Amino acid sequence: MMQLVVLGSILSMATIFVQATWALSLHLPESAYQGDMVVGRVHPPAAVFVGEHPAAVGRDGYFAFGIERMQPTDVIVSAQKSGEEIRRTLRILAFDWDIQRIDGLARHYVHPVPEDIRRIEADNRLIRSVRGRSPSSEPWFLERGFILPVKGRVSGVFGSQRILNGEPRSPHQGMDIAAPKGTPVISPADGVVRLDAPDLFLMGNTLIIDHGLGIQSVFIHLDQILVKEGAKVVQGQIVARVGKTGRATGPHLHWGVSVGTVMVDPARLVTQGFTTRPLVKQ
Repeated sequence: MMQLVVLGSILSMATIFVQATWALSLHLPESAYQGDMVVGRVHPPAAVFVGEHPAAVGRDGYFAFGIERMQPTDVIVSAQKSGEEIRRTLRILAFDWDIQRIDGLARHYVHPVPEDIRRIEADNRLIRSVRGRSPSSEPWFLERGFILPVKGRVSGVFGSQRILNGEPRSPHQGMDIAAPKGTPVISPADGVVRLDAPDLFLMGNTLIIDHGLGIQSVFIHLDQILVKEGAKVVQGQIVARVGKTGRATGPHLHWGVSVGTVMVDPARLVTQGFTTRPLVKQ
């Protein structure tokens, strides 16, 4: 009888241990600014939803999502597994966006004719198709984070309200770094090339690199693209050269970062990273 009691106690402890091992936990920063990229972790790996939209969950339960430039309210993030659910509220902080005036653009870049509009629409469909592909579950960017893709003067910042030839236009969707034509452009993080497209109407020669979990870098106005679609790249590898193709008044690199369909501020990924705010557990 004593042996049966001891065995029963051991089995009970084992059951408790298994249940504790599978207890769902969700790690997120307490707050984020408009335009931020947020990286969280769920353990064990489970389905994660940002509002009603599913997030790509990768190795070890890491996931990422972007905060819209004008996100008006806090964001509800939930994790679900085997009937259990955890819900968290991510507090959204307002950001004070700049205004940027650019003059001297050719008229057809500000007021495109019908033929040019058709080209722009085709280019946009191409970019959307690349961003709409199923995201990789490999978080390549996590190993070493992000670095600047080129050295130079920052000539345009993310989110600024743009006024082109005196006319208000859409907010800027990336950061601009002025550098001489031919300056090497390096990959800011590890990843895989998803697009190498020449001569897009507004963007010129365009390169997209996938960093995993739905995070992609887009580089536009390039003079040369030195890698091909499908190639694996590592942080610091030369992938292109600065140019002034497309709608550009001088040689510079435009670097944009998207998380799914949401554009975020690339500069913050370099200066603040994505783990600067303390992770909290629920």
